[in-house]
Amino acid sequence: MSILNMPSDGLFNVAVVLVRALVRFGPRPRDELLLSCGFGVDAIDPAQLTRTLNRWTELGLFAAEGAMVTLREPYRAELGKAPDIAERRLPKVMRMIALAPENNLRFWEAEENKSADLSRGLSWILAQDVYTLDTGSHSKIQALEAKQVADKSRCMLQNDTRWNGLRTWMIYLGFARGGPQVTVDPTHALREALPDIFGDERVLPARVFVDRVAQALPVFDSGAYRRQVEGTLTGPSWTPPPDGMLSTSFSRAIKRLDHEGLVAAEQRSDTEDGVSLVGANQRRWRRMTHVRRILDDKGE
Repeated sequence: MSILNMPSDGLFNVAVVLVRALVRFGPRPRDELLLSCGFGVDAIDPAQLTRTLNRWTELGLFAAEGAMVTLREPYRAELGKAPDIAERRLPKVMRMIALAPENNLRFWEAEENKSADLSRGLSWILAQDVYTLDTGSHSKIQALEAKQVADKSRCMLQNDTRWNGLRTWMIYLGFARGGPQVTVDPTHALREALPDIFGDERVLPARVFVDRVAQALPVFDSGAYRRQVEGTLTGPSWTPPPDGMLSTSFSRAIKRLDHEGLVAAEQRSDTEDGVSLVGANQRRWRRMTHVRRILDDKGE
């Protein structure tokens, strides 16, 4: 199993329907759950219902308790008791599941890798210069990947099916924005991870912030999955950022969150260790030594 081969491995919008049904009605026998989601209706593809349920049961979103299908804890509590709220929270939950270590153990396996194909694809695309990356077609992505990956057995996006899967999933999971071309922008994923990154703290040294982001979202700079992918890249079309400089994708997310007033990227001292945000043409936007989380009157 994997995630990016959507015709065989399920669709996010089908997962939304399954989750809404379980939140609304509670645990259901498998056949009843599928029927409540449209199984047997001419306009509904029954194969996608069963494939999505099977894949996300294997990944850990759903659980089979005897004859019943239910949402697995802690995700059931995280999603809440209202279908509309659960739908809004589902991308964060699915992102947590897809990036979980237990679903990425066979990281370089071509088959039966659980969600590792998604983690590899996200790591690769977030490592690119988002200002020069052309996402208009698989052929352009494939050409760039071929220049960077010498070991062809470790190509992340070997065909158009997997590229279409990555485009779809990275938009839904908050790593990109849609449009005529996909815009690589992980702002939403980072935004939703802020409570876990900061915990009870309001200010973090910049290097600590980067490390915690890498733990929460290991496809970001210096994350475990990102390091594995970057270790395969070579050639003049990709060079690792110098120490102390963030990737353009990470920099874009921080700058947008700063603009939204959710964090403040601050330089508190010329002598303290910090990192630099990088923009178009590899231009340094700014240096920061600390990142401060900005909460509203409700503490959110």
